[in-house]
Amino acid sequence: MRIAHALLTVVAVLTAGSPTSPDPDVASDIAVVAEELGLPGVAFRVVSEHEVLENVEYGLDGDGAPIDEATPFVWGSVSKSVTAAAVYSLAERRAPMLDEPVNSILPESNSIVPGDVTIDDLIHHTSGLPHDVTELDVWGRTERALDVVPTLDVGVADRGTFRYSSLNYLLLQAIVEKVTAEPFADVVARETGVHTAGTVAPGHVPFFTFPRSIDTGIDSAGMGYGYLSGSIDELSRYASRQLTAPSSNSPDTVPTGSGAAYGYGWYVETLPDGTEMRWHSGAVPGYFTHVALVPERHLAVVFATNRYGELEADALASAARSLVLTRLGLDEPRAAGFGLYEAALIASSALAVLLAICATKTLLGFGTAPGRWAPARALAALAAGSLLYFGLPALAGAPMPTLARWAPDIALLFWILLAELALIAVALGARALRQWTTALFRRM
Repeated sequence: MRIAHALLTVVAVLTAGSPTSPDPDVASDIAVVAEELGLPGVAFRVVSEHEVLENVEYGLDGDGAPIDEATPFVWGSVSKSVTAAAVYSLAERRAPMLDEPVNSILPESNSIVPGDVTIDDLIHHTSGLPHDVTELDVWGRTERALDVVPTLDVGVADRGTFRYSSLNYLLLQAIVEKVTAEPFADVVARETGVHTAGTVAPGHVPFFTFPRSIDTGIDSAGMGYGYLSGSIDELSRYASRQLTAPSSNSPDTVPTGSGAAYGYGWYVETLPDGTEMRWHSGAVPGYFTHVALVPERHLAVVFATNRYGELEADALASAARSLVLTRLGLDEPRAAGFGLYEAALIASSALAVLLAICATKTLLGFGTAPGRWAPARALAALAAGSLLYFGLPALAGAPMPTLARWAPDIALLFWILLAELALIAVALGARALRQWTTALFRRM
């Protein structure tokens, strides 16, 4: 902690006299968050429509270079508001109309969404599409969203109710590509001013609480929902423009069922003091961002870090939200103590140790009589392994290779547990088979 504070003091001295010099209290807040959450690098800004009000860059990127105003981050789902702004801008010129059926513009989606689903449904997540991660985050995918749409195989619920799904924004990207016949990134740059970065340094995922480098990939078909990227300069300029942009201030919202509403790529909520705030967090394995707009205060707050794992999502979101609300004079303590990630890690590790002890005892007793319950215990171990093998991916809604990107330590423990259960089942089964074979030969 003292080292972090000292480094931030040096940064403050070096930038003294600049209009964006970090306030010592702001720098301290960022240092505390980075130290407690193990964030290798953080960029934080508060901007108005015209200037940078607070600015802190902390730590290192995945290549070991200091975080600065040009360091690119992957924006995750913050990309959705950029996509919505681009579609809104195109729609102002009637290409396409927001209430137009998706299939009338994008015939490639006929087998995916019903004929009554509109572009507005996609924007507001009311199309009925599921959040199917097996169709998302395909790193290295170079196809357009327009090429990917015909390959999608998903089930759709009834339209009209908010159901968050990145597939909505994959279809929106495909629509943009269809109506403009241009690369999506070029349209976004022209319509919103956002120029996405071509490459990013490796991000970091938690590995037994420590940050581990991961070469975060880019999915070209996923720019519309999560794979736009850019520096804190690019992201804060975008946020500044959105303070007065029509799409980001549109009253056209739908209830989410959790006390907030959803507009054009933004969650919309009313804070305890009556202030309306529009915000969105974004994440891919290795990167996390959070942007909040408070137009009536003429403030936008931008937070980006190069670490993210799915099971620590709540801790990062809570830290970002607390930093935002502090800027507004509101107090909301950050989530502290053990969260879902720590609980899952401890439980999985404890079970792995317990099964290791059982496997060792089973192997050491290989030459002894197996006991009458050995076959049942072997079957129980096999059943437990099968339940784990099929149950965890089904529960998470993603195959193990995908889960390994978001939580590599949990994935490693998964395979260790499977190996231990298999070893126990095989050892018990072999002992029982050996005893039965010996008894058979004696009778012969």
